[in-house]
Amino acid sequence: MKLAALGLASLFLLLALPARAQSPDAGTTPPSTAKPADPPASAPAATPPEKKKPKKVWTNDEIGSVKGGVSVVGDGTSSSANSANKRSATSEGREDARQRQIENYRNQIQDLQAQIDATDKRIDQLKNFKGENTSPSGGININQGYNMVPVEDQVKQLEEKKKQLQAKIDDTEIEARKNGIDAGDLR
Repeated sequence: MKLAALGLASLFLLLALPARAQSPDAGTTPPSTAKPADPPASAPAATPPEKKKPKKVWTNDEIGSVKGGVSVVGDGTSSSANSANKRSATSEGREDARQRQIENYRNQIQDLQAQIDATDKRIDQLKNFKGENTSPSGGININQGYNMVPVEDQVKQLEEKKKQLQAKIDDTEIEARKNGIDAGDLR
């Protein structure tokens, strides 16, 4: 038992010595204000890591200035022809999209103009309406029904609707101009 206690004590002593050697002395300055120690003279000087040169990324504009040849896979003439075909296809696609956009705006304006024309026609009918019509129909359209709103109020409502439709046409033309379409293209 005595032997086990002596062995255990020597084990603690061996473990405590390296820990004591690493801890700072109580009489020295705290580690936060201490200056780092100079490396020993026998230690080799640390060389700064070598800075690797960044890889050069060539753009299409810079390829012409490259000295020597540039390795290209395939036939050079067919690739330039393909790129020209791609450019023409994309420009045709843009032109088709622009034409569809112009047609869309033109159709919107035509629909709104047709509604304005129908409103004008209805306003003319109401202004020319006479209650003393002696024809067999009696001035009443059987399919339309009878409206209790006075004629003057109906005309005012239709004129307000006409103003709103004209404002929608103006908004559509402004939107088309913002998208680069001239007013002449919409007519």
